[in-house]
Amino acid sequence: MKSQLNILQGIMEKQFIPYIQPVVDAETERLIGGEVLMRWRKSDKEILTPEKFLQEAECAGLIIRMTCDLLEDIMDKMLPLFINKKIRYKFHIAININPGLLN
Repeated sequence: MKSQLNILQGIMEKQFIPYIQPVVDAETERLIGGEVLMRWRKSDKEILTPEKFLQEAECAGLIIRMTCDLLEDIMDKMLPLFINKKIRYKFHIAININPGLLN
């Protein structure tokens, strides 16, 4: 229960952040996209990977909200890159989502 409250506090404080792992075309060595990975930045010195919080978040029914917040954060970060033409070509983003988001 305490860890669920910690996760909820982390959501409210926007501590769940996207890390984008580059996807590169092996032939051209060109950046063609990125895979979004969720991380929990609990402090400047402590960043947790999903195996430390994902199961608890799913059990608490928080994973859908976390994923939606993460998607919104990604769009906020990526949109200026497209608008300012820092990315000028087809670029894809991959993200693993909970099946509950598809209903």
